[in-house]
Amino acid sequence: MIAVTSRRLVAVAAGLFLSCAALAQTAAPDATPMSPMPGHGPGMMQHGQGPMGPHGMGRHHGGEFFLRGLKLTEEQRDKIFAIKYAQMPQEREQHKAVAHARRDLRQMVMSGQYDEARVRTLSEALGRAVTREAQLRAQAGAKIMQVLTPEQRKQVTDREARRMAELEQGEDAPAQELAAM
Repeated sequence: MIAVTSRRLVAVAAGLFLSCAALAQTAAPDATPMSPMPGHGPGMMQHGQGPMGPHGMGRHHGGEFFLRGLKLTEEQRDKIFAIKYAQMPQEREQHKAVAHARRDLRQMVMSGQYDEARVRTLSEALGRAVTREAQLRAQAGAKIMQVLTPEQRKQVTDREARRMAELEQGEDAPAQELAAM
């Protein structure tokens, strides 16, 4: 009885909170409605975020970060969405294969029964799945780059060159610190 009442109280409190948030946001005459889900809502595409939110299709995979900041036309967004949507089943299968191989490796380690042949088999399966994921991302990225205008492609390549230069400087930092000692 107490658990049911607690759940109802939490549901009512959540509803009140969302209602108050919506009311507060619409209090300003030029306010844009707020989406209850982070990463969704008005203007998402205007900020150059991918068709699937700020991080593409997931935390790590499929996020076309290189599109961030580009002013994509609706036609470009539609084409990019079609590219990503067509690839989703393959990406999902590879993601599951990676997860299963990692889970099986972890379970074997936790069981305390190490089997070299089994580790080799699972590691090879994991490697194949990770490789296929990388190939799918590269394939989609290349198709998406073809959707961009020459100016947009230049923006992307310039940004990537700056990013790589920053990464290289970051890698040199420990060596420079050691040299200074």
